Amino acid sequence: MIKPNLSPRLQICARFAAGADTLCDVGTDHGYLPIRLLLDGKIRRAVAADIRRGPLDSAARHAREAGCEDSMRFELADGLGFPGADECDAIVCAGMGGETIMGILSRAPWTKNGARLILQPQSKLDELCLWLRENGYGIADAALAAEGKRLYVAMLCRGGRSETLYAEEALLSRGDELLPTWIKSRSERLERALTGMSKGESAGDGIDAARATLKRLGTVLPERG
Repeated sequence: MIKPNLSPRLQICARFAAGADTLCDVGTDHGYLPIRLLLDGKIRRAVAADIRRGPLDSAARHAREAGCEDSMRFELADGLGFPGADECDAIVCAGMGGETIMGILSRAPWTKNGARLILQPQSKLDELCLWLRENGYGIADAALAAEGKRLYVAMLCRGGRSETLYAEEALLSRGDELLPTWIKSRSERLERALTGMSKGESAGDGIDAARATLKRLGTVLPERG
């Protein structure tokens, strides 16, 4: 079987996961990420986990076709709620909301004990970053990927404190070339949201939070002359 092609957003997850012994791909969908990492020799074993039977069956079929099913386990589970999950030294949570990721990690406190966490939230990025800090995790690195007109951010996190609080700080340290575009896109979305909220009658807290985020993003990049 030809190796599955990874989308740009999964490619950055794969980079952060490379070198792990046992990877758990939470919400595995088609299983392409662990299959590709196994075929490339970047990991030794993998667990594909999903809360739905359909995607899990699809992942198992693709693993058989790729000839790597003997190096994989398939777990029908909610997040990391399956026996032996704590044997995984790298965990990917991609393609799900930030609140879902918070719930998965809160039910698996062992993930603070050295596991490599690759997190790619589709919503509530700042809230997730704050939750990580408040619950004993730190952001070690981050990277951006473009798919069509959308930019995706993936964060490499571990248990323990980090000086990095928000994703853009890690992206700035990395020198990610997509950071200016990402800052501009986020700022424009916040400005549109503020325009909409200003027309409402009870959006005080939301307006304050959006203004604070917009101000913070405006300080990330050095001024260009």
